[in-house]
Amino acid sequence: MLRQEDLDAAVTEAIVTSAQALALADFAAQRQRAHDALIGHEERFRFMRGFNDFFFATGVVMLGAGMTYFAGPDSGGNLLAAVVVWGLAELLVRRMRLVLPGLLLACLFVAFVFRAAPAAVITAVIPDSVLISSALMAGARRGALTWLEMVLGGTRDAMIPPAVIALKALIAGGAAALFYARFRLPFALLPLAASLVVAVMAATREIAGPAAQSLVLLLCGLAIFAAAMSFDVSDRERATRRADCAFWLHLLAAPLIVHSLISMTVPSLSALSMTAAVALTIVAIACLLALVAVAIDRRALLVSTFGYLGIVIAYAITTARATTLADPTAVFFSTLAALGILVLGLGVGWQPLRRALLTLLPTFAVDRLPPAVQAA
Repeated sequence: MLRQEDLDAAVTEAIVTSAQALALADFAAQRQRAHDALIGHEERFRFMRGFNDFFFATGVVMLGAGMTYFAGPDSGGNLLAAVVVWGLAELLVRRMRLVLPGLLLACLFVAFVFRAAPAAVITAVIPDSVLISSALMAGARRGALTWLEMVLGGTRDAMIPPAVIALKALIAGGAAALFYARFRLPFALLPLAASLVVAVMAATREIAGPAAQSLVLLLCGLAIFAAAMSFDVSDRERATRRADCAFWLHLLAAPLIVHSLISMTVPSLSALSMTAAVALTIVAIACLLALVAVAIDRRALLVSTFGYLGIVIAYAITTARATTLADPTAVFFSTLAALGILVLGLGVGWQPLRRALLTLLPTFAVDRLPPAVQAA
């Protein structure tokens, strides 16, 4: 597939003229628009160009596992590992443009930076009152002062308080932002957002306690969803890197929103202890999120509900007490079959459902969403 840099190089080498290169680019754009009109603006993302990507990714996984073992809990060792990962990213991502190894290198770099951030140094800059309350909130078995001595002394089994975890997560988020700024890898936004979520969750645990975590998680998911939608709105045709950025943010936001919504409204997620009211609540949430997913043409939000829908289906099959579906194995595979039918049905009817739904939305919203595919 010809890229713009290929056309520019061809003009430089006098293979084609500037006018011919422009005509080729317009021709390719028209073909792409015609293709999109047939299949829709699907969530396309590229992470492999061939087996070479997988080959390099295998090497990255093995090297990362080895460095993780030898770096251990030592800050210096993890910092050195992060430097090695950055050097590999310069070669594999910036120079060779390998996406799958880049995804792994981004995760490794953020993880090593998180591990390299010394808890003792971070503890030294946090007020003692915050640390003491943080130690109590973390449920340390020993007294707060004893815990502080363990952290400052570098004892490995010391419990890390939420305040320290929050600061370490912020440092890791900064590392992810640096990785994105350097290599422009859309996936790097996922560990960046995830690091911020960890920081917010740890910080609010000290302020509001564990009871408010579901609400905080929902707010984090909605914030990431809003960031993803800002990328989507700026690229309705999904023809630039911004669409890839939105894809990875949606992939993170979806489970956060789904899990927090259901955990806030449903007291039990067990098929054995579920009631009809709980099942209906889960179905209602799934239907609402399905409408949102269809409207914005992003499937991640809907896929995240399948696990909970599976529990509801299993509950329905169990309460039906069909003699042929009495044993757990039959219930499990019947649930898989039902989910499979649901997924295939949604896949086939996705575009017709989108066309119908967009006609019900106000114009200002439709003008900011991906265009609906016209019926053939």
